[in-house]
Amino acid sequence: MLPSAPSARTRLQYLLTNSEFHCVAAYRFGQLANDLRRRHSPLAVPALAVHRLVNRVITHIDHLEIAPGASIGPGLLLMHRHGVIIGPAVIGRHCVLHQNVTIGQRVAGGDQGVPRLGDDVWIGPGAVITGSVTVGDGVAISAGSVLSKDVPDRCLVAGNPARVIAKDYDNSRMIGLGGEPES
Repeated sequence: MLPSAPSARTRLQYLLTNSEFHCVAAYRFGQLANDLRRRHSPLAVPALAVHRLVNRVITHIDHLEIAPGASIGPGLLLMHRHGVIIGPAVIGRHCVLHQNVTIGQRVAGGDQGVPRLGDDVWIGPGAVITGSVTVGDGVAISAGSVLSKDVPDRCLVAGNPARVIAKDYDNSRMIGLGGEPES
């Protein structure tokens, strides 16, 4: 027998109590508020004020920051929101971030570029991704890695400095897309 879909009450309870969802929703609302501002909408000022208030609460309580200049594709999943900092960056679809992840510009050395992460990227706890690096689709970045160089598609990287330790790596189970069962 197939499992039934969650009830409306269960979905509402999730939306009201899941703080990881609240963090992503606040970011998405901020994107909407900035879009209203760019279009000179009369709703821009109140929307920006609400976003600023909500963002301060989330930053203070959840220790999570997402820069307004970040561009994040659909399906972002924060496994543990605490200590996550996303500065100016481009993040693809269906990426998974764990606690204490930092993604952003590297100021030292004059590198003004931003990290660009592909689709289906998994980032382990404590990982740092800085500078004008490109991370390919389907990459897994191990816990504690410090990444400052480009990574091709479907690789597993680890270490400080991070280096490729496996090519043609399938991270689909890590990001919840199924994949091949382990034998």
